[in-house]
Amino acid sequence: MIGIPSNPKSLREDLSILRDQFARGEQMVAIHYACENIYDAGDHPPKVACIAYCPIGRGSAGSFGHLGAPRGEEGDDGDAAEKWVLRQYFEMIKQNPTVTIIHWNMNKADYGFTALESRYRYLLGEEAPYRVPQDRAFDLDDLVAAEHGEFFVRHPRLSNLAQANHLTRQHALLGRDEADRFAAGDHGAVHRSAEEKVRWIAVMAELFLSGSLTTDRSVGSFEFANGRLDAIQTVVTLAQRSLYVHRELSRRHGERTSLVDEYDNQDFLRGLLRMFFDDIRSENYVPEYAGSNSRIDFFLPDVKLAIELKHTRESLNSAKLGEELIVDRARYAERSDVRHLICLVFDYEGRLENPRGLEADISREMTDERTGVTVVIIDR
Repeated sequence: MIGIPSNPKSLREDLSILRDQFARGEQMVAIHYACENIYDAGDHPPKVACIAYCPIGRGSAGSFGHLGAPRGEEGDDGDAAEKWVLRQYFEMIKQNPTVTIIHWNMNKADYGFTALESRYRYLLGEEAPYRVPQDRAFDLDDLVAAEHGEFFVRHPRLSNLAQANHLTRQHALLGRDEADRFAAGDHGAVHRSAEEKVRWIAVMAELFLSGSLTTDRSVGSFEFANGRLDAIQTVVTLAQRSLYVHRELSRRHGERTSLVDEYDNQDFLRGLLRMFFDDIRSENYVPEYAGSNSRIDFFLPDVKLAIELKHTRESLNSAKLGEELIVDRARYAERSDVRHLICLVFDYEGRLENPRGLEADISREMTDERTGVTVVIIDR
């Protein structure tokens, strides 16, 4: 199977390599294609309608499709134009063996590089002349999820991520609509859709590799140590690592007093944030909700990021935590200066059951188009 492993650690390691390649200006290209409806294909690999490509950081999109096939290529069997499309595609990647390929979910047996090879073999009766090396093809969807979390944008992800980054949608169709247009012989619509989508992938890959991609889980990046860091990931990582610092401080020289209560934890986290952010505002009031108002523990105006701290106790079980966070989320609905809310739940005693599932469920339920929410339970 083409593509990098789904292991988050492997994805982050390969992302580091990719960003180094991008910074050095190495050649990268986005590839995307449209095909027959997978569920209608039956006993054969799905027919290929159009294969589009776009250099990342330079150049414009191009494609190989039935619309561009030489006249007379359809032939008696109706497959000649598709054979031409496949030959052109495989010749292109064969002539560029060192190029890095960025794609969107083309790592499946029924859709992707393997499927293109299978279709070539099915139509031409021979093996494809070139196979994309596993270490040269990267799924942008997986990469973004590794850095911004599984729920970085709502489904359908490709079009919603493009919208979040202000990319124009004029011709792009949903996959099933592309398949219907292809079946109806509307090759022009399929051609335009595939080219627009591959441009999206190329532009978003460039934004992502440069640290400027906007997602439901991202408020942007900031400069630090001659590089750029994602603001949300920085706060989350600091909070997650804080447990280890707490343990170190519990073994202080001369049995000096360590962190003892919630206010100490709040001061401690503020100190960690100060290493990365210049403007940190505390106790910033949010609008009244359900008869009372509340205060944000920390507000980072430069990145429109609010941070709430919670500490588990015997009376704060999973259900109660969910209720409190929903109320917190509602308070931010009227604030135009908050794009994302991070809820850090300190559960050093391990009181909450299934913390990872709780994080995912609450984050998903609380996020909407206006404000993203990330819930992190710090228990290990």
